[in-house]
Amino acid sequence: MIHGVGGLWHSSAGFGVSFALVLWQATGRYLGVSGLGAGLAEARGPGLLIALCVTWGRPGWYVVGAVFALAGLAAPPAVRWAQRRQRAPRTRLAPAGRAPAA
Repeated sequence: MIHGVGGLWHSSAGFGVSFALVLWQATGRYLGVSGLGAGLAEARGPGLLIALCVTWGRPGWYVVGAVFALAGLAAPPAVRWAQRRQRAPRTRLAPAGRAPAA
């Protein structure tokens, strides 16, 4: 049950961050890069886990746990930083057919 709740939380947070922090003109590009990162993790992750957990044994599991814990702890401050940075005044691209605001 905990794994299922964690998976739902992860998915909803991923979608929320994916759409909340992108410029509306570049949504496809941002989501494409996000998908590329997920694909890379799926391709390289099992090999890395095998290398750490089989080769190092129990210490490898500790390393994996520490990496996951640090990533989980770093994610909320990183998202808050990105949200603050996004709200900062900056020039954005104008929609097609409209002139940029002066």
